[in-house]
Amino acid sequence: MENSFIKKSFLCVILGISIGVFCKLFIIDIVRIQGTSMEPTFKTGDLAIVSKISYGIVKPFGDALICNWSTPKRGDIVIYLYKNNMVIKRCAAIPKDKLDYSFNLGYNLYIKDKEYPLSEEQYHKMKDIYIVPDDVILTIGDNAPNSIDSRNYGFVPTKNIIGRVLNK
Repeated sequence: MENSFIKKSFLCVILGISIGVFCKLFIIDIVRIQGTSMEPTFKTGDLAIVSKISYGIVKPFGDALICNWSTPKRGDIVIYLYKNNMVIKRCAAIPKDKLDYSFNLGYNLYIKDKEYPLSEEQYHKMKDIYIVPDDVILTIGDNAPNSIDSRNYGFVPTKNIIGRVLNK
């Protein structure tokens, strides 16, 4: 009788661990924020709850979707891998959005009446791009002047977005 209880308890623990691992790999994750690029929305040490099924099914331990059913909307806070680091940024522009630039007391990027500062280097990298191409988004940290984001390294392919932040 005692042996049967131990077996059932062991199976319950294994089942619980398996469900937890499955959920972390495919459904929901919690990540700790590092850095200042998303301030004031997120500060270093804050926890972000990430829905990994918002845009599709994530490839386990990878940086892409196996299949997708949705794409980020302007304003979504997304998670993706860049140089093997998990990055959290806001989707500032989606495919077909128009990009306007100005040099009036500094370099600026305008997207749907929102203004984002550009360094001279960022301006020269982006100045010839006027429409966001298909299958990519432009991401910018909420702390735009102190964020390394799409203005530095280019557009993020939508297939590489591994989740959407649910809190904040």
